[in-house]
Amino acid sequence: MAFPAGAKKFFAYEFGVVEMALEFAEGDYVLEVEEIDGLTQSRLSEMLSNGDVDLMFSGYSTNRENTFLQVNIPMTRGILGHRAFMIHGDKKDALTHVKTIEQLRQFCVGTGTDWPDADIMEKNGFCVERAPRNKLWEMLENKRFDLLTRAIHEAYRELPEVQAKYPQIVLNETVILAYPFDFFIYVPKQNTHLWQIVTNGLLEAYRTGAFMEHFRNDPAIRRGIQAMQSGRQTFHIENQAMDAATRTIDARFWYNSSDLYLNDNNNPHPLIPSPSNM
Repeated sequence: MAFPAGAKKFFAYEFGVVEMALEFAEGDYVLEVEEIDGLTQSRLSEMLSNGDVDLMFSGYSTNRENTFLQVNIPMTRGILGHRAFMIHGDKKDALTHVKTIEQLRQFCVGTGTDWPDADIMEKNGFCVERAPRNKLWEMLENKRFDLLTRAIHEAYRELPEVQAKYPQIVLNETVILAYPFDFFIYVPKQNTHLWQIVTNGLLEAYRTGAFMEHFRNDPAIRRGIQAMQSGRQTFHIENQAMDAATRTIDARFWYNSSDLYLNDNNNPHPLIPSPSNM
């Protein structure tokens, strides 16, 4: 794999999912990661297409699903689609009185240049300001836009380091924006063997309970789910770009209210997902 230099530490959970897939697959596989300065999701997709890397994980998009083989097991059980907002401290109370989606649309949201979230929000009528990932927090502190969208678990994971560098940035704790979305693992379309290795490994991790143990034990995900269950105002919007194949992934792979409790380890083996456009 390749990954942006300096960003890997924020994605320990996701790298753990990839490593788990290889660990629970039949055979002996090792994950090697090359960190590259300024690597964008678009460039990483090019590297995967060119055979420079064997796999990647990235936010769902129709283009990625059509271009590559998508391992149809959402990496964070859909938590990635539950978005919190970082905001400048001068405006920390601005969302307190937001009660409708129309009121939330009055704020301009900052996103990464090539994040699929930007397209999802734009198609749902939001003002979106796109910028390179490493510029977003500086732009928020300089009030170039009103809100910075982060997955709820990412927000709690990143907040201490963000505030150490940008002390004026705070995390809003009253509003969540939710839509069907997650990270998926992608492999080149011609590499059906690798797709099967990763798919089988994750299914076995689910069967043994290892996947849910990894999920529940991640501090940021646990904190994010607790926030989701705290009664915050949650607005649901559509992800119009999500293909039917991804929409029909078995519900057992997606977040549900029991995700923080050890009461579902005896579920039957999940249905094997089919590769999209294989």
